[in-house]
Amino acid sequence: MLESLEAHCRAPKTVNVLALGDDAKPFLSAFGRPDWRVLDLAQLNDVELSGLSGQRPHREFCWTCTPALAYHMVTQVADGDIVVYLDADLRFFADPKVLLEELGDEGSILIHEHRFSPDRQHYEQTSGRFNVGFVGLRAGAEARACASRWRAQVLNKCELDPDNGYCGDQGYLNEWPDLYPGLRIMHNIGGGVAPWNLGNYVVDGSRAAPRVDGVPVVFFHYHSFRSVAVGRLGIIAAMPAYGYEFPASVRRLVFADYARCVHRFFRAAARRGFAVQADLHKSLRDVLIGWRQGNMMICL
Repeated sequence: MLESLEAHCRAPKTVNVLALGDDAKPFLSAFGRPDWRVLDLAQLNDVELSGLSGQRPHREFCWTCTPALAYHMVTQVADGDIVVYLDADLRFFADPKVLLEELGDEGSILIHEHRFSPDRQHYEQTSGRFNVGFVGLRAGAEARACASRWRAQVLNKCELDPDNGYCGDQGYLNEWPDLYPGLRIMHNIGGGVAPWNLGNYVVDGSRAAPRVDGVPVVFFHYHSFRSVAVGRLGIIAAMPAYGYEFPASVRRLVFADYARCVHRFFRAAARRGFAVQADLHKSLRDVLIGWRQGNMMICL
């Protein structure tokens, strides 16, 4: 995600990475860039958040960190500056400037809908109308109020409880259009392309510049991307998205290069002494599932 952002985003920027594991700082020192700033939990100066570390399951604690990080950043910059929270499993194919331009002169918050395809429309009941993968905030009173409220909500409750309408940090976004006049809902369908909405579109273009219904993809969300690791070989194969099936043309245009990039990156990491964890039982299971679905890509 970060490398693709560097390749396409031309505007001056500061990249802040929240490290949630002991290896994160040395890992980014080995593979990162000098201007990437790595924050640890203590640097957020959030006593309530730190108090939940070790108290919540790791996945839920990661979700709890998203609004806390957004709130920290939007209070650290000058009014008018733009802060964008990004999930780690994105890949940029074009400059996100075209998306941020939708804020216009008066917008303060930019979010995007899942745009579920018809066969996935029922997901909205449990996953929410909006996706947290890309959230833009123009620093100011409204953006700070939004981030502050969101942070307080997830500190109170941040779990996957679909029967009661909770989806980690994400379901809370459903109320934002009614609360914030400066909110803008992304119109460009090239932002937030993902496994759950690919069924809406004709996918064409090239591996370097895929398109959906003729619109260039700005970023793709590689939700549920599964890699298959075997011992020292590391990642040898991948499934584009666990639980989804795609035609060969879509796997070629959207997923093949991403899988190869992940493979090359983890091989390089292994050469630098970073262990590629492999669960042989899980890997064999995923190989069988992917083979049966015709959805497995070889990365060697």
